[in-house]
Amino acid sequence: MKAILRRARDRYRNSAAYRLAHTKTTKEAIIKGLSTPNPKLHLGCGPKVLDGWLNIDALYYPGVAVLKLPADLRQFKSESFNFVYCSHMFEHIDYPDDVHLLATEIYRLLKPGGAVRMVVPGIERIIRAYVADDKEFFKIQEQHHPASCTTKLEHLMYALQQDGQHKYGYDFETATKLFTKAGFIDIRDSAYNASAFPELRIDYRGENLSLFVDAVKHA
Repeated sequence: MKAILRRARDRYRNSAAYRLAHTKTTKEAIIKGLSTPNPKLHLGCGPKVLDGWLNIDALYYPGVAVLKLPADLRQFKSESFNFVYCSHMFEHIDYPDDVHLLATEIYRLLKPGGAVRMVVPGIERIIRAYVADDKEFFKIQEQHHPASCTTKLEHLMYALQQDGQHKYGYDFETATKLFTKAGFIDIRDSAYNASAFPELRIDYRGENLSLFVDAVKHA
């Protein structure tokens, strides 16, 4: 029964009716986010609302615009944003078609010289830790994964799948392919809060675990 109720809840949250129910607060969040001198876009924010950013998520949280990604990004004008930040969101988008559309939309929305920062589970990092039997690495993973994950492989598979919520995994090579296809030429392998752009040094999760990538739109 709980599984049935959970599926029904998820269907509603993914529906147009759910987004319609939050139309007023979504409009308010969009107006506020676009009123800043240098608009910045925070996609897949969850409850983590960044001050001075337009925060967007599929679910309602105070201060968040409830939109479906990537389709609802079409409402924004081209070259509207200086920066786009996405923390642990790309892996929830179907690969390759929907995520290509997302990357293409982000490219369209960025002003020349603007950049997107992608933070996702570091699949290459966890594979290397698995092969090296890096016990310290998996001790850190235990803080973020369910108690049911007690083996290295369970941690690896949870990072990849997260009970079916994750649609794909990324390493830097695959992220580069994604952003290059979308039109970006300058793609950089980064680290926790080490972006070349001060505005993007806002990482709030994934230290020593995640993949951090900056993709810059040509000026």
